[in-house]
Amino acid sequence: MSFIMELDSDTFIGLIQKAIEKDIEDRLWQKWLAELPNMDGKTFIPFDRYKEKHFKHEETQKMSDEEILQDAESILKSMSR
Repeated sequence: MSFIMELDSDTFIGLIQKAIEKDIEDRLWQKWLAELPNMDGKTFIPFDRYKEKHFKHEETQKMSDEEILQDAESILKSMSR
């Protein structure tokens, strides 16, 4: 445990992010296993595609700071009319 205290902050944060990512992947695996009995030959999705679909959904929802500011400006303009 003492080696953790000796890590620089970037490495420590990277380890925490990786642990969170693995936890999410494990939960997604459990969800896929729960859905597996309801899949048939037509609706079966391999876990890799299931995971890819889940993570792509998260990535598409991210917006840049500029996009957020543009949205906020358009909302303010529409409210001032």
